Amino acid sequence: MVMSTKEDVLYPLSFMRMNRGLPKLSYEEMDPSLLPEPYQSLLVHEGDMTSRLEGFHESAIKVRRLRSSNDGKNYFREVVLETLEGSKPTEYGAIEIILETLPEEARELVVQARLPLGGILNDYRIPYSSAPRAFLKVVPDEPIVEAFGSVEADEIFGRSNEITGFNGEIIARIVEILPAF
Repeated sequence: MVMSTKEDVLYPLSFMRMNRGLPKLSYEEMDPSLLPEPYQSLLVHEGDMTSRLEGFHESAIKVRRLRSSNDGKNYFREVVLETLEGSKPTEYGAIEIILETLPEEARELVVQARLPLGGILNDYRIPYSSAPRAFLKVVPDEPIVEAFGSVEADEIFGRSNEITGFNGEIIARIVEILPAF
């Protein structure tokens, strides 16, 4: 069962947390102009996060899959994105990818869960646009602290994002939470 995304800006992270029996995440939506740096530069744009994170961390980015499920149509995964060198956590999040919107080779790479979606879309020259749905101030709870290894902050920031193809079809819905800086 796929939840409606209209009222839940934390979807698909909320869906995955619910399936694990975890409490709801404590967060508030915020105006993007109020995000502190470097969060504002990293989150407030209409591009892919992979490119932003690679530039900021001066490293290629890889995926560390925490959990995933695939019904052949929708692929869900909860991940930590890490630098290729040193495996430094750069993002925690969850993504729902609509597999039929991608060519077969790209689908296979998505399901292998080694490369971020943004990198796959760029490598395969798949036209897309990115539309942030909300900017978030998040209170890091135990699952987030566990994913990052540690969090030395009372609040961290992220965004809820939707990636669409130029024909308007949804390719992916994503919640992206960045570590403390």
